[in-house]
Order: sequence, then structure tokens, then C-alpha cells
Amino acid sequence: MQNGKINAPYSTNTQIKGVSDDYGEELQRWIHSHLYYPMEAVQAGEEGPASVHVEVDRDGRVTKVRLTGQSGSYYLDAAATGIFRNAQLPPVPPDMQGDTFPIDLTINYILIRR
Repeated sequence: MQNGKINAPYSTNTQIKGVSDDYGEELQRWIHSHLYYPMEAVQAGEEGPASVHVEVDRDGRVTKVRLTGQSGSYYLDAAATGIFRNAQLPPVPPDMQGDTFPIDLTINYILIRR
């Protein structure tokens, strides 16, 4: 999905670790509004899980992004990290302690075959 429009028949399953449940739900909404399935990966029939480590500051600005688990597809890995580069995520809730927040997530790209 890119800009709210499906560009390929696919499904994703995102798992987020390191944040409160409420903030995790906000992040899920943000991720799903920015997530896309690269056409190069669709055309090649590529799918799989890509794991990413993201660090954000209290304002939700992404300060670090790194791939921690490869999907086996250059395009899927690039898409999974690319949505976070220089991104502005939702601000961190006041009840979460600290100045920076590590978030670990896995995006499982799945093509729907009919």
C-alpha cells in the first residue's frame, strides 16, 4: 500500500517490541499508512519477513534505522528500512521514560496468490 492505495495484492503482519501497547497501536497505524510493497518484488514473486531496529526521540523523530533480519529480497529489505529513514513517527507518550526509544519490528511481506 502506498498513500492509502493498494499497488499489489499483498498482506503484511507487523510485530512491534519495545513500546507500550497504546503507542504500539499508534505505530501500527503509522506503519500501515506508509507501508508499500515494491513492484520489483511483486514482479519477482518475492516475499518474507524483514526485521528492523528503529530508534526514535521523544518527539517521534527517527534517529537510527538498521536492518536486523533480511527477508531474502533486496527490495523488501529496502522498503522496510526506507519507510523509517528521516521519518516523523507519532510522539512518544509522556508515561514512557527516557529520551530515546528503541523499537524492534518485523514486517512480514506476503503476496496473495489466486
